[in-house]
Amino acid sequence: MPIINTNEGAYYEYRFVTSFEETNVVGNIYFANYAVWQGKCREMFLYEYCPDIIEEIKNGLHLITLDLSIQYIGQLFAFNKVVMKMYMEAQSVSRILMRFEYYLEQDGNLTLVCKGHQATAAMREINGMMISTHFPESMMDIEGLLAGA
Repeated sequence: MPIINTNEGAYYEYRFVTSFEETNVVGNIYFANYAVWQGKCREMFLYEYCPDIIEEIKNGLHLITLDLSIQYIGQLFAFNKVVMKMYMEAQSVSRILMRFEYYLEQDGNLTLVCKGHQATAAMREINGMMISTHFPESMMDIEGLLAGA
């Protein structure tokens, strides 16, 4: 998925189509899926642009979600085309704050249906305790990576 630069800043774009599996008995997308999609979007960015993260996770790195918020604006249903935009809001050596926008794509037009935020920390388990640690080198300048795309 591409990184896109605009006047409002750079973002990572993740596209997918919803399915019946993600709907509730009413027929719209079950609310918890929006949180799942935040994680999937974040992970696909890491997979594509920070490939060393996989080895770091194998070696004990944990990416812990500290906070997650979702603001619902509209609804999605099965077989809707969704475009997610992930922006980096703030970053330190061990924490990152991301902003997400979810759009319904219809006939080439995008309609905002949801907004979200997620704060994530890098941690390692040491003597049975989770201790803050630095992100891997490839994640240390996500803002620069997004801006340089």
